[in-house]
Order: sequence, then C-alpha cells, then structure tokens
Amino acid sequence: MSISDQALTAGETGRVAQRGGRRLVLILGLAVVELFIIMVAYQLLANVHCKFTGVDLACTTVRSIAGRLLALLTMLGLYLILMRNAYHALTAAIGQAPRRPSALALNFAGLIIALVPLALFGPAGINAWISPTLILICLGGAIAGLGGVLSLMPLRAWLVWLRGCGFSLTLALMVALVMPDITRMMEPIWNIEALTSVTFILVTWVLEVSGATVWSDAALHLIRVDGFLVEIGEPCSGVEGFALVTTFMGLYALLMGRDIRQTRYWLVLFPAALLLSWAFNVARIAILILIGAWIAPEHAVNGFHSYAGWLMFTLLALLVLAIAHRSRWLQSNPEALAAAAAELPPMRADMLLASIIPFIVMMLSGVLVSAIWANPAQGYPLRAAMMAAALLVFWPALHQLAYRPRPIDIAAGAAIAAVWIVTSTPDISRGGTDERDMLWVGTRLLGTIVLVPIVEELFFRGYLLRRMAGQGQILRAVIALLVTSALFGLMHDRFALGMAAGAIFGALYLRGGGLAAAILAHMVANALIAYVAFSTENWALI
Repeated sequence: MSISDQALTAGETGRVAQRGGRRLVLILGLAVVELFIIMVAYQLLANVHCKFTGVDLACTTVRSIAGRLLALLTMLGLYLILMRNAYHALTAAIGQAPRRPSALALNFAGLIIALVPLALFGPAGINAWISPTLILICLGGAIAGLGGVLSLMPLRAWLVWLRGCGFSLTLALMVALVMPDITRMMEPIWNIEALTSVTFILVTWVLEVSGATVWSDAALHLIRVDGFLVEIGEPCSGVEGFALVTTFMGLYALLMGRDIRQTRYWLVLFPAALLLSWAFNVARIAILILIGAWIAPEHAVNGFHSYAGWLMFTLLALLVLAIAHRSRWLQSNPEALAAAAAELPPMRADMLLASIIPFIVMMLSGVLVSAIWANPAQGYPLRAAMMAAALLVFWPALHQLAYRPRPIDIAAGAAIAAVWIVTSTPDISRGGTDERDMLWVGTRLLGTIVLVPIVEELFFRGYLLRRMAGQGQILRAVIALLVTSALFGLMHDRFALGMAAGAIFGALYLRGGGLAAAILAHMVANALIAYVAFSTENWALI
C-alpha cells in the first residue's frame, strides 16, 4: 500500500466516523424530544394523578421510567463526551452500518402507540382508564426505543461495542437507572432542621421582596400567599438537586480519574455546586408559589410534581461539569484537554445537525413556557428567542442554501393560506389584550412568518422526507410524503389541513424546488395567515 493509499484510507475512516457521529446526535435528540412529548402529554394535557387511579404502585412505577430514561440518555451523552475512545468506536460502527428507514418508522409507530390513549379516552378520561393507558405507554415506549436503537446499527454491533467499553459504561448506565432511587434515599436531608428553616426563611424573603403578602410555618412546611396555601413535602423540597449534582459529579470524578485535581474538585467546586442547587431550589419554590397565587393554582401544583424540576436540576449539574471540564484550574493536564477538543469536527456548518437541533429547541421551548406561564401563548417571546438563537448557531450551514424564488412556490403558499383562512372560525378567547403589546405582537409575527417555517421545514422536509424518500424510488417517495405530512399535521390544531399543507410543501421539495422552495411556500402561507390574524385580532389562526 502506498502512502497516498494510506492517506485515502484514513480520510475515508474519518468521514465514516463523522457520518456516524451525526446520526448518533440526531437519534439521541429525537429520543429526548419523544420522551418529552410523552411526559408533557400525560403531565400537562391529561394530568394523571397516580393516587386517585386505584393502581398507585403501577402508575408510580411507569412514571419513574420516564425519569430513569431521561437520566440514562443524559448519562450516556456525558459518558461519550468524556470517554473519547468509546465515542470514536461507536461513531465508526454507526457510520459503517447501513441506514434503516424501517427502524425509524418503527420508532415513530411506537410514539404513536404511546399517545393512543389520549385519542381513545381523552385527557379527562385517562385516570379512569389508567391500566390500558399504562400498558400502551410501556408498549409504545419499548417499540420506539427499539426502533431508535436499530436505526443506528444492528443489535449485534451494539453488543460488540458494549463489550469493548468494559465496566465504566456499565457503571454509568446502572447509576442512571437508579437515579430516582438515589434521590429518594437523600430525601431525609430535607428533615434537617437547619436546612428547612433557612430554606423557608429565604423563600419567605424572596416572596416578600416580590411584593406578596406572605404567611409561613417552617415547622409544618406551610407557605401561603394571597390565599394560595401549599405544603412543601420531601419530594418537592429540592433534595433531588443535591442527589443529581452529587451523582453526576461523582461519576465525572471517577471517569476522569487523574485528569482532574480531585482535592480542588471536591473541596471547592462540589460545595459551590450544592450551594448553587440550594439557591436554585429557593427560587423555584418562590416562583411556583407566585404562579399559584397570581396566575393559576393548578399550574403551580403541577409544577411542583412535574419533571420540570428534575430537568432543571439535571441541566444545572451538567453546567457545573461543563465548567469543571473547561477549567484549567481544575485540570491536571489542560494542554491535553485542549488538543482533544481541537480534534472534534465542526458542528455549526453541519446541515444534518442544523436540520434537527433547532426543532428540538422549538419543542423544548414549548415545554419551558408551559411550565412558566399558565397561558403558554404569553411566553411566545421566549420561544422566539430560543428558536432564533438555535438558527443563528447553525447559520454557517443555513446560509449555504441557494435558491431563486419560483412563482409556483409563492402560489402554493398563497393557496394554503386561503384555505386555512376561509375554513377558520373567529376566536377571541385566546389571549387577552394585556399580552398583545408590541413585544408580543412583534415576536409572534417574527416566529410565525420566519422562524417556525425554517425550523419545521428543516426537520420535516430537510431531514425526515429526505431520509425516508431516498433516491429515485417513486413508491418509497410517496409513502415518505404521506408519513411526514401526517406527522406535520399532528403539530397543528387542524390535522387534515396541516397534513395537506405538509403534502404540498413536500411535493415542492421533491419536484426540484428543494428545501428553500418548501421554506418559501411555508413563509408565504404563514405571512398571509398572520396578516389576517393581526388585522382581525383572530389570533386563533396562528
């Protein structure tokens, strides 16, 4: 073999690994989105109360599975970031494996099965039909998970990779699966009198600073603001933050070993992280109480018992680890860390990642505003800001889209808008005049006309349709168009019209216009609909 042959082989290996890395990030992102869809559906829409179902243990067990899966995905991502050899071996194996659109279809089928109870029984009837609901959620989740795993590579390849990782990955996954149990074991910390007393004093102070009239009883863990009375029990006390920070930091220290200065790590960063987690929980309690007193009591109660706290504490723990990983003061060999980081391929110019990550951000922004505002429409400026930031991150990839506007694309968008407007009914119940200030109107129009079309078309046409349609197979393209259009319709209040619009956007994409044509048609449709909504104040249109 000549030197040039060796260089070519090395280059090809790098391209295979890079392709595998993109697919891995993509599927992990989809898994997180689907998990959040299920959690939000049964936490906010259906509002399942395990204590009133008659199958408390089974319901609680299924609910804990979501937390375990979220912890498992987070731990796997952390492990792959820290253990570069394992990451490179996995991406190389995925890059060599053939693509399996059927496995991805299996994944989406599982998601639909998990959401079937909402259609069969309705959000209000879930508690009465909890047993079949739990069965369908577990069945759908298992099918979706299997489809996601197989879409990356066959099970045999997964087993080979797992054996190569040794004990460290097994330890990380075991820790993730018992994370909720670790949290429960740490709940007695909340009974430490000094901790609870100081916590309640600080919460009371924060509430008083906000201008609220506060009554509290630290001995009974009771706080009341303007008639809204809550008891802060152990599960809602914030000790889950202590558990998550301790667990993630412990695993990081174990995996990194001599690469970090353990004394500084445990004596300085660890206490600071616990203190930050405690302060975060004080703010969380105060905000939820104010939501209950001033906005919607049921929303505040759901906030105490939802996965939002778990998610925020997990993000806080990962933020601490990100600081540790980039701190030269904590690293024993910062030069080696910088060299390893320089080997990572650029991500901002990767069109595949640009097609999926902004959509994930859009979905997560919906979860976030639902957790903060009783009327999620009021939080649209935050959603617009998050979508805009995600698109700006991937601007090096997006600005490469070359396109000349075609009359057919503009006409298609106008036709979709006309049908949407004509078939709509006036609705002045969504939102009050207090939310229609210039900031809200401006961000709503920006999001509807520019941001949402780009984000949705990147995902549904730029990724899903392109992957499923393949090259030159008419039947496969038609099936892909129907499937992606149906999924697009599920994103809208009017499924049939949404599916029809998705089919038109997809047809423009497949018939030579490309992604930019679908984006333009979507923008035209949304712009005309937004104009009518703005001029008539029929905000239900958008």
